[in-house]
Amino acid sequence: MRFVCDSTMGKLARFLRMAGFDTAYVREDNMARVLALSKEENRLIVSRNSKYLGLQLASNFYHLTADEPLDQFRKLVTDLQMQLDEKQFLTRCLQCNELLEKIATEKVSERLYDFVARTQPEIFVCPRCDKLYWHATHARAMITQLLALKSELDRKPDSERT
Repeated sequence: MRFVCDSTMGKLARFLRMAGFDTAYVREDNMARVLALSKEENRLIVSRNSKYLGLQLASNFYHLTADEPLDQFRKLVTDLQMQLDEKQFLTRCLQCNELLEKIATEKVSERLYDFVARTQPEIFVCPRCDKLYWHATHARAMITQLLALKSELDRKPDSERT
């Protein structure tokens, strides 16, 4: 499932990317751009903006009312019966949504802190924006949060998930 989040859903877009979901994000308030991405790239629009409700978008729009990003994420995952796959966690760039690629540490060592270069067995790079990622404490905290949510949702019977 592919998403496009509008300007009201920036933190949710980050959560979706953390979980490995292909999620475009339109930072500016530009409904035409959101609609175009939805149509051109077959993406589900996710927004808190009620203006989309009057556009006859049928199955291409999901309206969220929750304020907190984690609650938004939980509701979306539950309602759409999405599967959280830990193999997909942190596989996308949190900035631009591209799939990350593994890169040899020596190729980017000049861009890393010495400690990171010495201690991190895997470094990943975004092929679009060139941002580097590694699984240190911040990444482990994100994974822990996603695993806790996955565990919570897996414990709920199907009747409680919708």
